[in-house]
Amino acid sequence: MKHHNIVLHQLLKFLPRQRFQAVVDRHNGDHRTRSLSCWDQLVSLLFCQLSGRQSLRDLVDSFNSKSAHHYHLGTRLIRRSSLSDANRDRPLAIFQETFFYLLEKVRDRLPKQDAVEMVRLIDATTIDLNLNQFEWAKFRSTKAGIKLHTVYDPHAEVPVFFEMSNAKVNDRKALSTLPMLGGMTYVVDRAYNDYGWYYSLTQQGSKFVGRMKTNAVYEVVETRPEKGDGVLADEVIRLTSSKAKKDCPIPLRRITFRRAEDQKLLVFISNDLDRSAAEIASLYKQRWQIELFFKWIKQNLKIKRFLGRSENAVHIQVLTAMISYLLMKLVQLAGYGHLSLQQISRLMSINLTSRRSIHQVLNPEKERKRKTPQDSPQLKFGLSFV
Repeated sequence: MKHHNIVLHQLLKFLPRQRFQAVVDRHNGDHRTRSLSCWDQLVSLLFCQLSGRQSLRDLVDSFNSKSAHHYHLGTRLIRRSSLSDANRDRPLAIFQETFFYLLEKVRDRLPKQDAVEMVRLIDATTIDLNLNQFEWAKFRSTKAGIKLHTVYDPHAEVPVFFEMSNAKVNDRKALSTLPMLGGMTYVVDRAYNDYGWYYSLTQQGSKFVGRMKTNAVYEVVETRPEKGDGVLADEVIRLTSSKAKKDCPIPLRRITFRRAEDQKLLVFISNDLDRSAAEIASLYKQRWQIELFFKWIKQNLKIKRFLGRSENAVHIQVLTAMISYLLMKLVQLAGYGHLSLQQISRLMSINLTSRRSIHQVLNPEKERKRKTPQDSPQLKFGLSFV
């Protein structure tokens, strides 16, 4: 029988130890470290995410109980105090660079797209925190939380950039820190309605699709035929209020659309004068994918209960959750596209320390199939009575 290392070890092959250590050395992550290296910290936090540990004590006890596997993982026994201190003090940049390294690996495994075909979805989600334990994250009199501002690629089904902030930071203010590339199409919700930002996107050759404010002041320059199911109006407009005219002095598209599912009336605004009204409505419909992504990570990754109370510890845990997501995405792209990420997550969780190949874990029905018994070359003797 062929020997296999444990499933967690096979997952870590997507992240070469030497590559990770180079990042650690660049940020002096292991400076004056005696008992818990950055690699130990990362592996234990990934173990927490993938196996569903609920607390720091639960993680340490469970991880140390698997000490027979530590040698092949390149780790050792960990202590609660050491891991807690590491989560509080280690540089966030180490985990950020690790995330972007794995993201490039995901993108390299996908078919290439022209920039004009690329769509990016922008949205934010709030992670609630206990105000008594996380006072630094206060954003209301009785609540605390952090916000994940995310740029999502619906083609790759991965976040291409995200940033964490206090939950009280307005979505529109976060736009200044999100990277915007020319030639792409950005789809946003009404919370990101910023005419100055719309104009800057147009200047760099990008398109946008958003929701129009109900109190927007404009004049109709051109009325186009209503083509496509649900399209009620297709107009080219100019903003006429003094501030909007100054911030965005270009013609824009205004499309009125009735959604078939619930008959809700939606009004879109865009600088795309070439696509049909139905195509622009379809682009906005893709925004639902980022909502599903937020729902998935909250249901399947450990970003609701935290191992530490400091801001750095919370951010590191969210980053390792995203790294776990990318590892599972890489497994899916390695030939298991027939399985959903949730199926992969469940199978990985229950088999994390099993000595089986990932292929065997994700294809249990094939392992159960047995070859038909062949005729034995041994002579057969009959029994007779005299």
